[in-house]
Amino acid sequence: MRATTAPRPRSALRRTAVVLAALLAGLAPTAAPAGAAGRAPDPLNVSASSVTGVVTGSAGCPTGPLTDTRLTTGGAALNPGVFSSLASQLNVSLPFRVGAPSAALPAGEGQAVLSNARGSLTLALTAGSCGSPTLTYNGTTVSGTGTWTVAPDSTPGNAYRGTGGSGTFMVTSDATPGTGRAWSLSLHGSLNVLQPQVAVTQRAYWGGIGNYLSRTLSVEFRIRNTGPGDAFGVELTDALPTEPGITRLGPVPQAVGAIPAGGSAPVVVRYRVCGLAVVGCRFTAATRTFLTDALDANGHTEAVPVSVQVPLTPVP
Repeated sequence: MRATTAPRPRSALRRTAVVLAALLAGLAPTAAPAGAAGRAPDPLNVSASSVTGVVTGSAGCPTGPLTDTRLTTGGAALNPGVFSSLASQLNVSLPFRVGAPSAALPAGEGQAVLSNARGSLTLALTAGSCGSPTLTYNGTTVSGTGTWTVAPDSTPGNAYRGTGGSGTFMVTSDATPGTGRAWSLSLHGSLNVLQPQVAVTQRAYWGGIGNYLSRTLSVEFRIRNTGPGDAFGVELTDALPTEPGITRLGPVPQAVGAIPAGGSAPVVVRYRVCGLAVVGCRFTAATRTFLTDALDANGHTEAVPVSVQVPLTPVP
């Protein structure tokens, strides 16, 4: 009679390695498909006016007909929805070079600054030059059109850092030196705002013996922003299991809020899992995360499948 062969120690080691590999796989970030970061430009359409502008005078161009400078400064409030969903501000600094019947804003000397609680975006305005003025000036009022480009900015913490873009503007401004001067400015064009992108990791736990016995599993999904741009309006809209026998208990959807580039936020979803068998129990959660960019534009949902390994014991 042959003696029973004892199980080889290697088999136990192999089983342990498989379980450990599965656990580590759940901690590795799973990202949304490539291409989520390269979305369409955001349109910019802002119009503002004020009757509290300040105009100061100084010398104009060194040569040519534009003999005076009329620097118009001022600000105007922007309602939510004009520049992102936040209440914002438009401040202008417009050093018009004037000499009837013409005026100019040479070489991007004019500035319009859009700002809110997330940061600021500076646009450099150009309309003609000292030698080729393109604006009109009737001795009192400057008016006409020009072009703008985004001034480079890499300030940390500014949600609009790294933005590019260009467009056109239309301006009308009382250029008489003094206070209480009326001005209006309309900006149109497009912006390339740095885009966020989602990756998701998970940590599964029972949270106590009662949950273990009832097979009520908690899964902490950590939503990571791996893109170069900050994410706003982030919401986990679903995390549905793709295998039979696993029931999502919720709650979904869950509002997350803002996640800066490189940051993350946790969201916990509960599941009924596995029945009696816990060993080898795992499932895939099809997470869906809604987010927008710093202008609350390009709203979209990123789908990321996340593998969840069910813990063997009720202890963390």
